[in-house]
Amino acid sequence: MEKQKHTETAEASLEKQQKKLKNRKKLKYGGLATAITVIFVAVVVLVNVVVTQIGKRYPDFKLDLTTANLYAISDETLDYIRNMDKDVDIAISSDEATFTSDKNNKMIAETLSKYQGYSDRISVTYFDTTKDPDVLSKYQELYGGSIQSNEIIITSGSRIKVYNTTTDMFEVDQQKYQYYQYGMASFADCITAFKGEQTLTSGIMNVTDSNPKTVGIIATTNGSPIFAQTNTSSDPNTYAFYAMENLLDENGYDVSRLDMINDTLDTEKYDILVLPAPKTDLTTDSVQKLQNFMYNDGKLGKQLVYIADYTQSSTPNLDAFLKEWNVQVDYSSVIDENNSTNQEVNILLSQSNNRSFVAPVVTVTDEEDYTGNLANASLPIVAPMARPIQTLTANNGRTVTALLTSSDTSYCYPLSPKDYSTDSTAAVADGSADSQEATEAATEAAATTTSFDKNSAPKGQNTVMALCRDQQSTGDAFIESDVIVLGSMSMLDVNLVQNSAYNNAEYFVGLLNSVCGKEDSIVVAPKDLTQTSISASATQLKAIRLVVVFLIPLAVVVAGVIVAVRRRYR
Repeated sequence: MEKQKHTETAEASLEKQQKKLKNRKKLKYGGLATAITVIFVAVVVLVNVVVTQIGKRYPDFKLDLTTANLYAISDETLDYIRNMDKDVDIAISSDEATFTSDKNNKMIAETLSKYQGYSDRISVTYFDTTKDPDVLSKYQELYGGSIQSNEIIITSGSRIKVYNTTTDMFEVDQQKYQYYQYGMASFADCITAFKGEQTLTSGIMNVTDSNPKTVGIIATTNGSPIFAQTNTSSDPNTYAFYAMENLLDENGYDVSRLDMINDTLDTEKYDILVLPAPKTDLTTDSVQKLQNFMYNDGKLGKQLVYIADYTQSSTPNLDAFLKEWNVQVDYSSVIDENNSTNQEVNILLSQSNNRSFVAPVVTVTDEEDYTGNLANASLPIVAPMARPIQTLTANNGRTVTALLTSSDTSYCYPLSPKDYSTDSTAAVADGSADSQEATEAATEAAATTTSFDKNSAPKGQNTVMALCRDQQSTGDAFIESDVIVLGSMSMLDVNLVQNSAYNNAEYFVGLLNSVCGKEDSIVVAPKDLTQTSISASATQLKAIRLVVVFLIPLAVVVAGVIVAVRRRYR
């Protein structure tokens, strides 16, 4: 009995020891599992932090799988910012957390992060306009204006550019934007493309430019718009004017608006003037102001961009000024009905009722200095409703170069100068022979339009953009002034300037850069936001396939083998 009791006690003690050992094993393996879990989580967090920092320091480490490559930076931008010799400060007038909470602003923030990663010269900071008034006042002293919240401020030394994070960073659908202005749509509904890289790169180039160029656009005459308006919601000249103004601003020019009558064309302040299709003739005093600007007290060195248009009335005084530069803009329109040398474009012409319009595709001159430095010369340049530019013969030392010409199959359709009876007295004719000739020519054109036969019309090349140059020797150097003549406001139509399928914008900017001696700007196509699918390049797909198909399964198999071997021999 006593032996049996002893045996039971021993068994109970053994069972207790086994249970204790089992609990100890559970604790051991449970603790090990917990430790492994903690270590794994810590490693994941650490890897995430490291990868984030690497992504900031080396932007190429991040993969951009968006269809439009929203976060990709062009090679032209990379070349410029990597070779900058000046420091650039980019500040966003908003708290970073608040700013990046918006999906559209997130695109801007990611793009700025890439800029900072690619160049040690660029710093990006955020500040709250209400919490950091000292920072705000510092920028306002440089800007001389009012800086609001959610704006991007780019500075280098004493130079500054300020951009709105909505209208300057994104392209909008103009029709939807009208609904937005009436409270019938949100601004997000209006956005069609992201143009952040174009704006940011242009701003950086502007503030780091050691020789900035200033442009005075003659927008009004005695307070009224200088160009003709159709009084429609989609007025073509108005949209072309804004598109040209934005194009110059985005490409590093300091742009101001001027009044032809009331403002002084200050040669000390402005390098370039733009005269956009005055609907009525200039006064003799206004013509004299242009002549004085171009002559610049004998120093020359000035440029004038004159844009003609089919919406103009008879302009004998202006025609006489152009004649001094050896050119004449005819009252006709260049037409090309050959399918291989025209382009169907959707432009906002009042007479096209917002429908497709066939416009001639024009050829760039082969003169080396005036090719516009096009990145993709295969893209077309079109000239809707362009008036032809004739070269006149004169022994005055000035030269004319045809920059853009239509094909051999084009012809000219006669136009009648518009009649603006309400303000026809604004032009002051001087009774000169040139004025009388221009008036007679316009009258003759009006008479022949009704009997025009396109089949018998002469066909051949027609110039729609020309460069007139007055170059003089000073003994050890040459000085020059230039007049650039365009045949149509619609060549700078908003739907052509903002469309990366055409070279209209890039050629205009590249040519102006060459003529005025400005460093080449960078024209970057906007990133389309209407595409929602995600795509990847062949290299990206190969990398993803390698990780998913091989590396991850291999890691799982190796981990399983290690666990199995350890359990077998424990």
